[in-house]
Amino acid sequence: MAPSAGPSARRSTTASAERLLNLLIALLDRESGYTREQLRGIVPGYDRAGNQDAFERMFERDKAHLRSLGYPVEEIPDDDPWASDAQLTPRYRVPRGSYRLPRVRFSAEESAVLAVAADAWNDAAQDRLARRALDKLEPALSGEAAPGRDLQPTVAVADPAFEPLLSAVLAHRTVRFDYVDRTGAFSQRTVQPWGVGSRYGAWYLAGWDTDRRAQRTFRLSRIISEVETTRETFEPPRDFSMGGQLARMVSQPPQLCVVVHVRQGAGQLLRRIAAPSDSPAWRAPEGYDAVQLAVHDTESAAEHVCAAGPDAVVPREPAPGADPDGTVGKDTQVAVADAVARRLEDARAFQARMSGVQVQWGKQRRHGAAKASTEQHLARLLHIVRHVYAHQGAELEETARHFGITDAELVNDLQTLFVCGRPGHLPDQLIDASWDDGHIYLGNAQELSEPVRLTVPEASALLMGLQTLQAVPGGDSRVVRSAMRKVATAADALPLADALDVPDADAVSEPRDSELVTGLRAAIADGRRVRLRYLVTSRDEVTERLVDPVRMIFSDGHQYLRGWCLQANAPRTFRTDRIVGCEDAGEAEVHPRMESEVRSSIQPAKRRPVQAVVVTDRRGRWIVEHYHAKRHVEVEVPAPATGGPGAGGADDDAAAHGAREPARPRTARGPRPLPEFVAAEVDFPTLDALCSLVTRHAGHVGVVSPPEAVAAVEQWLDSSGTART
Repeated sequence: MAPSAGPSARRSTTASAERLLNLLIALLDRESGYTREQLRGIVPGYDRAGNQDAFERMFERDKAHLRSLGYPVEEIPDDDPWASDAQLTPRYRVPRGSYRLPRVRFSAEESAVLAVAADAWNDAAQDRLARRALDKLEPALSGEAAPGRDLQPTVAVADPAFEPLLSAVLAHRTVRFDYVDRTGAFSQRTVQPWGVGSRYGAWYLAGWDTDRRAQRTFRLSRIISEVETTRETFEPPRDFSMGGQLARMVSQPPQLCVVVHVRQGAGQLLRRIAAPSDSPAWRAPEGYDAVQLAVHDTESAAEHVCAAGPDAVVPREPAPGADPDGTVGKDTQVAVADAVARRLEDARAFQARMSGVQVQWGKQRRHGAAKASTEQHLARLLHIVRHVYAHQGAELEETARHFGITDAELVNDLQTLFVCGRPGHLPDQLIDASWDDGHIYLGNAQELSEPVRLTVPEASALLMGLQTLQAVPGGDSRVVRSAMRKVATAADALPLADALDVPDADAVSEPRDSELVTGLRAAIADGRRVRLRYLVTSRDEVTERLVDPVRMIFSDGHQYLRGWCLQANAPRTFRTDRIVGCEDAGEAEVHPRMESEVRSSIQPAKRRPVQAVVVTDRRGRWIVEHYHAKRHVEVEVPAPATGGPGAGGADDDAAAHGAREPARPRTARGPRPLPEFVAAEVDFPTLDALCSLVTRHAGHVGVVSPPEAVAAVEQWLDSSGTART
C-alpha cells in the first residue's frame, strides 16, 4: 500500500487545486476569454512558474485537469481589432452552459442500482471515476433510494492492458500489441478496438483485426506487450454491442471425461469439481479415491490435476484385465497424463533457474499519484459547492460525513473556497463561505453550483459497473437497462449505452440463482444464522462455520457470501461454490462492525503467514496485480542449463502446441515488449497455496525466497505426478 501523503504533499495538492479553481472561475467569467499571458497575470499560483516554459507546461496540465472533470476549455481567436496577424494569440474560455448536466431524473430503483454499480470497482482509477460520476448525478437521484445491502457486484481488473485499451475504445483509436493465443503462438496484432468487457472472470477486447480483415475477440491476459495507441482513428459499427458479444460467449458443456486418483482426505478442491467414479477399469489403489473430471480439453484437465500437486495423479493404463468403458477412454487418459507430465517438467525446469535470480528492489514509483490527488481534491471542492448550494445551512458535521472526510478537512476545504474567486480577487469577487455557527452557507459561486455533465470516462466506469449487474443472478435487468441509458444521456453519449447493453436479439436467458444461493438470500432477508461446511482450499480441508450472513457479492463470475463468522469473531467472505453444505442455525444477531462496512470486500486479509518473492514470465504477469503484490521489479533469469524438453518453460510449452514466433524486440512501428521476467513480493495464506500456484501455472511462475518457501516448492514438485500402483 502506498504511504500516506505528508503535510508538504497535502499543501502542494491544496495549492494546485486552489490554482485550478481560480483558473476555472476565470475561464467561466468572460465569454470573450483570456489569453495565456492574461491568465498568467490574473490567476494566483502561476506566479510560481519559474519561466515561460514552466508556465506553459503548468497551463497545459491545468487544461487537461479541467477537461477531465467535464469543463470544455475552448481555444478561440483573439478579438483584438488593433492587433496584427503576428500579434494575434488564442484566447481561452469555458462557454457558459456547455458543461451543464442534461435534464435527466433517476427513479428510486435506478438510483439504488447506480449506488451499487458505483461501489463495484476494485480498481482504484475506475473507482474514482465511478464515484465522481455518482457525485455529479446527485441532484438527479431520487431521495427515496435505499440501495440494497444484500447484493453487491464487484469489478476487479488484474490486466495492465485494461486502461490503455479502454482509453482507445473511448477515443476510437487503433491499437497494436503482441498476443499469444491459446496454442502458444505469438503474433503482433493491429486492432480497431470496439469494446472491452468481462465474462466468466476474464476480460476481453472485441474489435476489427486489420491484418486478418475480420472481427476478433482477444483475452486481455494473453496480451504480452504494452498497448501502443496509434493516431489512426475509426468509427465502430453502429450495431456493435459489447454486451451482446459477451452474451454470445456461452460456456459450452464439457466434452471429455478423465479419471483422477486423489489421495484420501486430500485434494478437496479437485473433489469439489469432480464426481466419484465407479468405473472398474480405473479403480484407485489403496489410500486413494477415483474421481471423474468433466473438462473441455486435456490442458484444462492437466491444470486442475497439477494444482493438486502430490495429492492427485492421472492413471495411464486401466486395471489389469479390465477394458475402459464408453464414458472414459484410454486415449483421453493418456493425453491428460502426458499433459500433466509436460507441465510438471516445465515447472521443475523453470524453478531450477530461480537460484540464479538476483532481485534489486530499488525505489517503487507511484505513477499518476499527484495527478489523481489534484483532480480528486478539485472534484471534491466543486462537489462541496454544488452540495451546499442545494442544502444551504447544512450542519458541518453532517456534511463532513456525507463526503467521508473529517470536520477539519472540510473546514480546510471551505477556507480554500473562501480565497478563490473572479479575477481581481476583491472581497466582492471571492466565494462567500461561512461556517462559524456550525452551519455552512455559500454564495457568489452560482456558476460552480450548476450540475455538471458526465465525461465519457466517468460514464463508462458507471456503465461497466451496471453491465456487471446484468450478469448477476437475481438482478432486475429492466431497471439496469433504463439506468444505463440515462447515465449515457448524462454524458451526451447514448451510443455508450447501446454498446454495453445486451440487445434483445442476443440476450440469453437471465441467469438464475442456484438452490444454495437462493437459500442464502432468504437467510439474509429473514435474519437467519446458517451453519456452513466450507472448503478452505489453502489448507485443503473442509471446516464447519456458524455465520450470520449480511450480503451476497458477485465478482469475476463467482458469487460470495459476506457475513459475520462466529468462530473467527470477525467478518469473513465465503465463495459459494466452495460451500459443501448449508443449514439453518437459528436467529442471526446484528453485528455493529458489519453494519458499519461501507464497501463490500472480497480482498484477501492484509496479513498473511507466508511472504514470498515469486518470479513470473510475461504469460504470468497478471499475478502481480491479482495477488496485490507489495512491490515488483524487472529481473534477469538465467538461461536453461540444457536444451532438453521443458527447459525452455513457456517457449517449450508453446512449441508443443504448434508453431510460435520468438519474442519480438521493439521496432519503430510496434508496441514495447513487456519485461520478460518480473519479481514480485506476494503474501500467501499457506505454503501449499504457494506451491499450488507454481504447479497450476507450470513453467510461468517460480519462487526465489525465502529459503523455506523454495524448499517447500521443490519438494512439492519432486513428489508431484508420481505414479501410484
